[in-house]
Parts: sequence; structure tokens; C-alpha cells
Amino acid sequence: MSPARTLRLLHLAGEGTRRDRMMQASALVEGLAAKGHRAVLARLPARRLARVRALRGLLKSGDWDLVHMHDTAALSDLGLSAIGLPHVPRLLTIGGDIRYGDRVLPARVASKVDHFFAVSEWVWSALVRTGIPQERISVVHAGIDLKRFTLEAPEAMRRREAARAQFGVEPDDFLVGSVLHLRRESGADLLVEATRMILSGEVPPGDARLKLLVVGEGPHRPALEQVAREAGIGSALLLAEEREDIADLLCAMDVYAYPAVSGDGFPVSLLEAMAMGLPVVAADLMGIREIIDNGRHGLIAPVADPKGLALNILRLRRDEAFAREIGHFGSLKVQRYGLKSMVDRAEEIYFRLAREKS
Repeated sequence: MSPARTLRLLHLAGEGTRRDRMMQASALVEGLAAKGHRAVLARLPARRLARVRALRGLLKSGDWDLVHMHDTAALSDLGLSAIGLPHVPRLLTIGGDIRYGDRVLPARVASKVDHFFAVSEWVWSALVRTGIPQERISVVHAGIDLKRFTLEAPEAMRRREAARAQFGVEPDDFLVGSVLHLRRESGADLLVEATRMILSGEVPPGDARLKLLVVGEGPHRPALEQVAREAGIGSALLLAEEREDIADLLCAMDVYAYPAVSGDGFPVSLLEAMAMGLPVVAADLMGIREIIDNGRHGLIAPVADPKGLALNILRLRRDEAFAREIGHFGSLKVQRYGLKSMVDRAEEIYFRLAREKS
């Protein structure tokens, strides 16, 4: 029996789901709804009893073909919520929180999931190494709104001037930027140290006109401010809260840096920067080499290596033609990661799983 053309899809996210992952989930649900599917995204409350009640109500409210969880928060409660109800296939997106061998997906988590969405080939291979059968894992790369992050030159220049003026960045300043969820794993402190090395000339030839813009919120923000004060670069560090005008802020930057030491297997913020034509420097983490061929689409530095970050930033500072070239090729590379590609790929897998269910 083949599934109906229209799928009934329940998407779940926990109260603590990060903003970037919520945006991906929302974009996926909107894309599926635009294709005519009944797709609902629910954000579960923080208190456990409220979550269980909310989940049970959602499960009973529709004859769902699939339940897709965008973090592990719902897993522990889903069993309680579904007692006495027909089994609905469960999917879970793994965004890259599997580290290099020191932590694997617990068996108790894996046993509660029928199928996994891996955001990169690296995450796929990590899940296979934990013992999950390959047929239960599909790679679904993150997607970005390419129209939002592709601007004509006059518009980009207008936004660049306006955004730099907001932060007091002078025309001759060289602005390195990063959009991060500020936790210790984000590596923002490494980027601060790289900035100190450049400003002081410790990494020659140095650059006294360099400034660093870090955009984001998170528990590590106070510690980052302290690190910047201790490094003596307080005036060169510009901190901005989470904002909706990310495209404008990217226009203001000369180089985009992704310094994380663990976390996302396929960072959306990096894709957005590349779509804007920004030359990028990224730590050699998980799925980064799926996005960047080193020296062609961007530059890759060793993980947790502020000097490596500094050297690559200065290379782009010194060689403007090279920076423009890798920015151009980077923007071409990420055209394959549009929202439509993500939605189409997910829909294909949903139909296959719904067919197996029936």
C-alpha cells in the first residue's frame, strides 16, 4: 500500500533548542507545508509533566505518519506520552554533537529512534561507528535561504556602510566576524586570542587596524568579555546580541571565521557567510571539509589553534585578490545547499519511511 500524496508530519523541538536549529526546523516545516503536506512544528515546554501532557495531546490530535525530533529533549518523554497509542515512526536529527571518540550516542537513545537525519557525511560515519545500521541513517544537509544571502553589489555596499557605522568601524579597519552560540565549545576565546596575536604583531606582520565582531548569545558571553579584557583587546572586540539582520552584519565583514572546537557538524552560519561571497577561515572540525576545499572555497586551520587562525586571517588580509577568489568559489559551492534541496531530500525520505510503515 503506497502512502497518500499528502504526509502528516509532527516536528518537535525542546525548550532549549538552539536558535539556529529552530530556524532550520522552521524552514523545513514551511517548505513541506508549501508542498501541500500537513507539517506542524511544536516547541515543548520546559517542565517534564507539561511536556508529557503536551506530547500526548499532540500525538492524539492527528493521525501522524511520522514524528521528527530536532533534538533529544523529547525522546525521554515520548515513550510515556505514547502509552496505549499506535506506534508512529520516530526520526531524530543529529546536528554534530558526537565528538571524536570521547562520546557516542547512547544505546538507550538510539533504540528509541527509527531513523536518523545526519547533517553531514561525517556525522553519518560517526553514527555508523556507534553501531547504528546504515539503513537507519540518511544524510540531509542543512539548507540556507540563498536569496536572502545573495545581494547585488550596490545593495551589498549600502548595507556594508550602514552596518559598519553602527559599530564605529572605519573604512580602513579590517573586520573579522563570526556568528556563534556563545558556549565554551564555540571557540570564541580562540578567536580573541588570534586577534591579540595579530594586533600585537606576535604573528607577523600583524595589523593594528583589525577589529573582531562576534554576534550571538550564550552562557560563555561574560567569560568571553573577561578573556578580551585580560588579552588587552577590549576596544577591538565588538559584541552584538543575536539579531535578525545577519545578512547586513555579514556585509560589514572582510573575513568570516568559524573557530569551534566541537558542536555543529555542518554550521549554517558558515554557509551563510560563504553565500555572501565572504572569504572564510574555519577550524578543521567534523563536516567542514565537506563544505570547504582548503585554499579554494576557504582556509582551514587546525582545531583549537589560535595561531593557525591568525595566520590564515593575515593571509587573506595581505592578498586581496586571493581573498576575492576564494570568496567567489565559496559562494558557488554553497548554491547546492539551498532550502529547496533540504526540503526535497527530507520529503523523499519521509515518503520512503511512510511507505515502509504502511
